Amino acid sequence: MGNIVLVIDDERLLCKHLKKVLTDEGYETFTALTGKDGLKLIDRESPDIVLLDLKLPDIDGMEILRKIQYNDDDVLTIIMTAHGSVENAVSAVKIGAYDFIEKPFSIDKLKLIVKNAFNTLELKRNLSKVKEQEFNRYSYDILVGKSKKIKELIVIIKKVVEADAKTILLTGETGTGKGLIAKLIHYNSIRKDQPFIDINCAAIPENLLESELFGFEAGAFTDAKKTKKGLFELANKGTIFLDEIGDMSLPLQAKLLKVLDEKSFRRVGGLKNINCDVKIIVGTNRNLKSLVNSGNFRKDLYFRLNVINIKVPPLRERKEDISVLTDYFIEYFNRETHRNVTEVPENVRLKLQNYHWPGNVRELKNVIERAVILSKGSSIQENLLEFDTNDEDFIIKISEKECFVKFPKDEFNLQKLEEKVLSEFLKKNNWNQTRTAKDLGISRDRLRHKMKKLNLI
Repeated sequence: MGNIVLVIDDERLLCKHLKKVLTDEGYETFTALTGKDGLKLIDRESPDIVLLDLKLPDIDGMEILRKIQYNDDDVLTIIMTAHGSVENAVSAVKIGAYDFIEKPFSIDKLKLIVKNAFNTLELKRNLSKVKEQEFNRYSYDILVGKSKKIKELIVIIKKVVEADAKTILLTGETGTGKGLIAKLIHYNSIRKDQPFIDINCAAIPENLLESELFGFEAGAFTDAKKTKKGLFELANKGTIFLDEIGDMSLPLQAKLLKVLDEKSFRRVGGLKNINCDVKIIVGTNRNLKSLVNSGNFRKDLYFRLNVINIKVPPLRERKEDISVLTDYFIEYFNRETHRNVTEVPENVRLKLQNYHWPGNVRELKNVIERAVILSKGSSIQENLLEFDTNDEDFIIKISEKECFVKFPKDEFNLQKLEEKVLSEFLKKNNWNQTRTAKDLGISRDRLRHKMKKLNLI
């Protein structure tokens, strides 16, 4: 795309002079003495920058500016205004003009403004390319798999996207892809051109998380030298993803509830409410209902978040996707590491298929990356599959409730197994004996008898 400048001014000598100056700077320059001719040149030449005088003989400059903004807001307009009309120029900037320069002006100053305008255009174009890449990257095809679980997940996500749901809860184990799904929802929604901001609530100390989310006013605390916008402000009109929401403190949960209910918040140390229009997606690998029962999560916030709960299945529940994901990751790491692995022997696929994948898709990705990098030739060797587990450990699946029991082989016996199973279910139910007995399919009296026998009460 060429660097094209259009000058619209009724001063013939000024137009002639500016055309020479800007052409010498390497810009393709056109001039128009009337607003009508200027609009024709805009349609015909598609300029990048328009130097516009507000006082023209036929059409008001403000009207031309509005037409430029309406037809193509990528065009940058620089207002040229006579001395004493600066107020009009400021008004023009407020409705979309890039900048203004007061007549009579220095040619060097004009050159600098035009140069800066082209730099701004370049940044906007690069940003547009990045956004387009993001849109392409987060198509629904990125949810790799052929299982019923993944197909059902895609159907739910599409419905949520179409409805532009404002609050979404993503639940699932670590490594299942909650962050990926959050981006998928955003980049396929009507908010895709607006910011997507994510933050891990567990990764930031509690005393800093509030100021990160809501910002702070100058003087709010010792190091607050100047006002800082928080992530909710920066994400306005877009999406914010709060991962590990179960680790958020109770006071901060109350502030989040206010944002959800009132669409407003206050900065730390602030006195006024700031309105925000943000899609809020939260993620957790914890049982929020259990946290509510134990008093570690607000009940009202839980019900407010649990309107649309997208449950992301663990990899062990969609094992038919393991082979598909394996091929996908091999192709990906072939490109990333300049390798050429094309073959996955049957014994390797079988080993991948039989593993329980506690780290889910993230763990599979890591295993395949290592195997691709260290493979000899075009085939993956079985000895390169390194799992994050001890072969001497027992890992037993209790039921479809996804309770796993793991302990060293040399400590294994039936009594310890029974004690471990009871302990895990009691912890899961916050030591509620009635719920635990129901989960285990035994009476409460039978459970209490076993707990006494195993010194659990």
